[in-house]
Amino acid sequence: WGPAGQTGPCGPDTEMFYDTEGGEIAPGEGPDSNEKRFTEIWNDVFMQYFKKEDGTFEPLKQKNVDTGMGLERVTAILQGKSNHFETELFKPLMDKVLEISGAERTNENIVSLRIIADHMRAATFILGDPWGVAPSNTDQGYVLRRLIRRAIRHGKQLGIESKFTNILSEMVIQIYKDVYPELAKNKDRILLELDREEEKFGKTILQGIREMRKKWSEDAAHKSEPVSDGAAAFFIYETYGFPLEMIEEELKKMGYEIEVGSFRDSFNKALADHQAKSRAGSEQKFSGGLADHGEETTKLHTATHLLHQSLRNLFGEDIMQKGSNITAERLRFDFNYPEKLNEEQIKQVEDMVNEQIKKDWTVTCETTSVEEAKERGAIGLFEDKYGDKIKLYRIGDFSLEICGGPHVEHTGQLEAFKITKQESVGSGIRRVKAVIGEEAKKRL
Repeated sequence: WGPAGQTGPCGPDTEMFYDTEGGEIAPGEGPDSNEKRFTEIWNDVFMQYFKKEDGTFEPLKQKNVDTGMGLERVTAILQGKSNHFETELFKPLMDKVLEISGAERTNENIVSLRIIADHMRAATFILGDPWGVAPSNTDQGYVLRRLIRRAIRHGKQLGIESKFTNILSEMVIQIYKDVYPELAKNKDRILLELDREEEKFGKTILQGIREMRKKWSEDAAHKSEPVSDGAAAFFIYETYGFPLEMIEEELKKMGYEIEVGSFRDSFNKALADHQAKSRAGSEQKFSGGLADHGEETTKLHTATHLLHQSLRNLFGEDIMQKGSNITAERLRFDFNYPEKLNEEQIKQVEDMVNEQIKKDWTVTCETTSVEEAKERGAIGLFEDKYGDKIKLYRIGDFSLEICGGPHVEHTGQLEAFKITKQESVGSGIRRVKAVIGEEAKKRL
């Protein structure tokens, strides 16, 4: 096994498989020839070599055994099931889908049943996490939206016309609540977000079909040539959440033939270009959301701390940062809040931030542990990403937040703060943009 990359620890491994059928094994029959019968449940890697850049191996000074077991696969074996979808973790969900849809369990619809059960469990856990995100068109929220909408789409393929995500989510909560109590605690939020997303997707499907009919006219005169423009299909996919298969189905309903090769090739190229741009954006965010560490971005980054604490002071400690992006010209800050801020609320936020700027608080930094920071009431995001030691930034008596920096020495260096725009970026997520310094003074 390994290494994970071009170089690194590696070694021989022992893979353990379970015969799900039992009985006689034909000569030469095994995991390589019959994956359905033999399920891998365990793996031991004997880490004893280090692969170098030149492709040679040298013995590790510290050898060990790296072992891992598939918990859900073992569950299936202990219950005498052929796969984990037949255990009590998934089968009740799949049975409920059949009940709602009125469909029969067949080889043709088993994939849809499994996708719905798997995706609804994942969506429930994401929404129920204390640091959970809401469906949106960006970042983690976009992944969540795709999970929910794919489940809904497969539900429609089975004939479900009514809302059903809440029914399945409540079942997930019931199954896991004793081990994951946060699911029961956040049940109302989970069900509300799912209901909203299902409502939105229903409208989106109608909008997407209208857009398709604009792009590909239903007039017979336009159907003489097979459809080959996958880039146009990607626009429908990206804008309305229509998977490629769903777009192809709708085109066929409209009477079009599809040049499958060129259609899918151009679609995949548009998808790859989009993913490359998304990765570039993610890399910037994981570097702290700063375009650079110049003087202006450093000031604006400090301003986000003042903004974050002001929002919590004014609207409650449930307010949490959900994203940040900073350039030399402006800051962008995402946070959870259920409705649009009115003019009075925006002014309250601006006034509180500007008050801290006028106080010219000293910004200090110390290194401590996550536990110590939490005990002292610090704001901390994405705790599982922190190491043993973290940087804790204090702004006078106003703000205490875990952060990687950089920051100014005194808040007076920011001069002034002004919110220039607010918008929604997803259900329950607001985004504000703001400027500081001379530009803020002009607009105040």
